Amino acid sequence: MRANRGALGFATPQAQRIFDGAYVVAPQSTSYWIEDGPRFAPLIREIIRDLVRKQGIDTDRIHVAGCSNGGYMSLEMTTLYPDLFATSVPICGLVTDLIPDASLARISTPTWLVASLDDDTVPPQENTVHAAGLIPGARVSLYDHVIWNGHQFPGHWSWIYVARNDPAVRGEHIWQWMARRER
Repeated sequence: MRANRGALGFATPQAQRIFDGAYVVAPQSTSYWIEDGPRFAPLIREIIRDLVRKQGIDTDRIHVAGCSNGGYMSLEMTTLYPDLFATSVPICGLVTDLIPDASLARISTPTWLVASLDDDTVPPQENTVHAAGLIPGARVSLYDHVIWNGHQFPGHWSWIYVARNDPAVRGEHIWQWMARRER
C-alpha cells in the first residue's frame, strides 16, 4: 500500500485539506472479493455503520473507492447499497461475469471509473469501458500507460493516478469532484 500509495493517498495532507478531514478505511479481504463479494458486502457495511456510530461521521459524505478486486467491490457495494455512498471510484475493476449489465445500469451513485488501456490483468474494454457505458452519468479516465515521475508501471496499477488526484474531467480533479458530492 505504501509503495504505490493506494488508500494512503486519501490520508495525505493534500487530500485531508480537499476533503476537509476524512477517515480512510481500507478493508482487506481474506480471499478475492470476486470469489465471495456478496458475502463480504454486509461485513463492509457493518464496518461503515460501526465507524459512523463511534466517530460521528457525516453519512452524506461517505465515498467508496477500490482498485482491482476492490474496484469490483466498489461497484458491488453501490448495487447492493444504492443510497449509502456519495460517490464511487472503481479503479481497474472487474465486472465481466460478476455484475450483470442490468445492475450496472441501475447504479445511481455518481461514479468515476479509472483504468489504463495497457492493463493486461483486468482488460479495460470489457470491464471499465463497458461499465462506463452502462452506468448513468459515469465519468471515465482512461490512460494509455501508467507513468509517474518518469517510471512506467504495469498497466494494472492505474490506482497510482487516483492516489495522486491526477484524473480530471473539464479541469475538475477526482478528489475535488468527490469532496463536493453529498448523498
